[in-house]
Amino acid sequence: MKFRIYNNNFNYDQTNEIYTNVIRMIRVVMKIRTRQKWNEWKEKILDILYPQHIKCIFCGEELNEKAINDTCEKCFKELPFLEHICSRCGGPIGDNNDGICQNCKANNFYFTLARSVFAYNDQLVAVIHKYKYGDKRYLYEPLGRFMCDYFSTWEISPDMITSIPLHKAKEKSRGYNQSKLLAEFISKKFSIPYYDLCEKVVNNVSQTELDLHKRKQNVKDVYEFDKNYKSTIKDKIILLIDDIFTTGSTTSEMSRILKKAGAREIYVLTLAHGLGDNREAFSQEKHNKEKSLNES
Repeated sequence: MKFRIYNNNFNYDQTNEIYTNVIRMIRVVMKIRTRQKWNEWKEKILDILYPQHIKCIFCGEELNEKAINDTCEKCFKELPFLEHICSRCGGPIGDNNDGICQNCKANNFYFTLARSVFAYNDQLVAVIHKYKYGDKRYLYEPLGRFMCDYFSTWEISPDMITSIPLHKAKEKSRGYNQSKLLAEFISKKFSIPYYDLCEKVVNNVSQTELDLHKRKQNVKDVYEFDKNYKSTIKDKIILLIDDIFTTGSTTSEMSRILKKAGAREIYVLTLAHGLGDNREAFSQEKHNKEKSLNES
C-alpha cells in the first residue's frame, strides 16, 4: 500500500525528532510507574513476611488488646516519657527551678521551641537503631503515632511541616530518610502540608562521636534552601521533624537556614531527646519516680 503526501512542506526530520522525544517520555513515565508499583508490592510482600501490629516493636512479644502503638503493656509502662522539661529545648531539667537547662543557657538556638516524646535511653536506642540502620522502614508508623499523640497536645499551629534532609548518597545507601517518613506521617494525620524545603549539599561526618563544639562546626552550611519555596515559607510557622535531639546543633542550623529564607518561626519535634548535658537530671527524675512508686 502506498501513501501520498500532499503537503510539500512536510518535514520528515522534525517529525522523526518529535516521535523520538514522545517515545522517550513514555519510557520515562513507564519507568517511574514501574518503580512506584514495585515499591507498593515490596511493602505488601514485607507485610506478609514481617507482619505488623502483631509483635511489640520493643521486645518482640505478641501483642494483645492492651497494646498501644504496637507496644505491649509491659514495655509501654517502661517507656521514658519526658515530663519535667526545659521550656526551650524540651530536655529533662530535674529540680532546676528556673526552667531552662544549661545547654540552652549556653547556646543561642534559632528555633523557637523544641520538644521530644522520649528520653533516648537504651530502650529507645535499640528501636531507633533498628529503624534507621536495620532496614525496618515500617517502624515509622508506630513511632510516628507516638509523635502524633504528643503533637496533638502541643498548642502550636504550624503552616507546614518539613524534615532534616539526608545527603543523597546516604539516603540512597539507607533506602529512605527516617525523619522524612515520620514527618510525612504526621503531615497526613493532621492535614498539614509537607515540603522538602532544604537539601543537604555536604556529606559531612556523622554527629554521633563529636563533642558540642565540633557538632556546631560539622553542620555549618551543610544545608541549602530550595529557592522555589521562597514565597511559600514567607512569614510562615514551620514544624521541623527529626528523629533525635542531642545538642540542638542540627535543628538549630536548619532553623537558621529557614529563617534566613523568610520563615517566621520554627518549632522542632523529635522522637527522642539525646539528653546531652541533661542526662544527670533525667537519671534523678527517673530515680524519684521509681522511689515514689515503691512507696505507694
